[in-house]
Amino acid sequence: MSFQADPGQVTTGAFKNVGSIIGTAGINAAALAQASAETAKLVDAAKSGGFKISPEGVAPLRKALADMAEKLEGLTFETTQLDQAPQLGSHPYGHTVSQHDQKSAATGTGSAKVVLEQFKQVLKSADEALARAAGLYKEAENQAISATSTIQV
Repeated sequence: MSFQADPGQVTTGAFKNVGSIIGTAGINAAALAQASAETAKLVDAAKSGGFKISPEGVAPLRKALADMAEKLEGLTFETTQLDQAPQLGSHPYGHTVSQHDQKSAATGTGSAKVVLEQFKQVLKSADEALARAAGLYKEAENQAISATSTIQV
């Protein structure tokens, strides 16, 4: 199956969703899932040759992704405390609540750490798609130059 789309349309959808993941309340899990799906489409389009972008066009997008990844790495470092269960007393109820809080923050579905890891993957996939698309653009450009050179001889 080949995915052919207007590159502006593909990137707009994917990056709009990547940008909407972080809202005023933090990372939105639903938007993350949608961005992940859009990014997968972007990767597929780049792999199939249906998405090409010039080096000049890709540079600011890849820089924005790198900046987001760097900020995310800072958040990841700050969230290491979530791996520790809070000390809520030595009674059974305190232990139960402490374990629940730790799971909700660090390991459970939709937990802060899990969502941050998923977001890292979205950024990595988007960057991969852009790198592939830029490579395809360069390849097509080289082929065009080569074809023009052969015709002129």
